[in-house]
Amino acid sequence: MGSALEGKVAIVTGAGAGIGEASALLFASEGACLVVNDQDAETASATAEAIRSAGGRAAVQTGDVSRRANVQACVDLALSEFGRLDVMLNNAATATAGFVHELSDEDWRRQQEIVLDSVFFGVQCAVRAMRNQGSGTIVNMSSGAGIGGAFRLGAYGANKAAVINLTQTAAEEVAHLGIRVNAITPGPTATAPMKAWAENHPAGEAGFARSAMLGRMSRPEEIAQVALFLASDASSAVTGHTIQANPRTTSDRTVLEGA
Repeated sequence: MGSALEGKVAIVTGAGAGIGEASALLFASEGACLVVNDQDAETASATAEAIRSAGGRAAVQTGDVSRRANVQACVDLALSEFGRLDVMLNNAATATAGFVHELSDEDWRRQQEIVLDSVFFGVQCAVRAMRNQGSGTIVNMSSGAGIGGAFRLGAYGANKAAVINLTQTAAEEVAHLGIRVNAITPGPTATAPMKAWAENHPAGEAGFARSAMLGRMSRPEEIAQVALFLASDASSAVTGHTIQANPRTTSDRTVLEGA
């Protein structure tokens, strides 16, 4: 176990699986007390139990963070259970695949709620807690889909692009409070939802993976390491920045043409 987050309190949303789970486990192994959030009570509890079994401290807050009340409940739990909030990892999201011209209004609005609204609520609620202590760091999980077009992920990508802008704006607004705000844009990452989506990509999972700079999908644990850097004092001079992790170097069109 390390000590990069020793004495700190962190919230990780969407911590029941994938990058969120990997980040919560890593943060705890580095000394942080965790509020574990997921809308799936079973997976959230499993992550928290894994932390406790390893000797860490974790509390569970189940709820859909596209609703402000559930985000505020996470912050309130951190304050009541552990006395402060040092790290907010806004990770929870889901992607609805579909061609832009075929998406329903409901699909578009839902993507906005879970991808963008959840981050807005997370930033806002965290800042209101952190400003009283004069320190804190917020990490927003964007996506490579937010930097360039992604096949059948128009609604998801548009909102992930907005997360990048929100991150930069918030960073400027709260720097004087001692709060840092950064984002991560993971490229192809071997989470269960990503692998399921990639299987239906016209180039297949292997073709999609080859479009990444490393020629493969990242592991969730690798993205968690980037989140740890931004959450820790090792990045004390970094704010308003977006870190690209294993970005794609070729477009879907290029992949489909066999380049």
